Amino acid sequence: MPIKKRDGFIVWMYNTKYLRVLRRYGYVHYVSRRMKYAVMYWDHDATESTLGQLKKMRFVRSVEPSHLQEISTTYDKGKSEWEVKDEVLNP
Repeated sequence: MPIKKRDGFIVWMYNTKYLRVLRRYGYVHYVSRRMKYAVMYWDHDATESTLGQLKKMRFVRSVEPSHLQEISTTYDKGKSEWEVKDEVLNP
C-alpha cells in the first residue's frame, strides 16, 4: 500500500466552538483552546481545495502551513562541546 503524502497546517480561529466542522476536512492533531488554533493534516492532493474552503469560513482567522516537513528528522551524532574542548586541550 503506497504512502500518501500529507500536508500540515495551523488553523487560527476566532472561536474554538466549531472544531467539529474542522474534522470534516482532515485530521485534527492538536487543539489549543486558550490560543485558539488547531494543527491539522490532510492529503496533499486536496490541499488547494481544502485551503480555499477553510479560508471562506467565518470562524477561521487565518491558515498557515506547518514547516515540519521541511525539517530534517535524521540526526547524526556529533561531538558535544566538551568532547571538542578535550581534543583541543589534549591532542
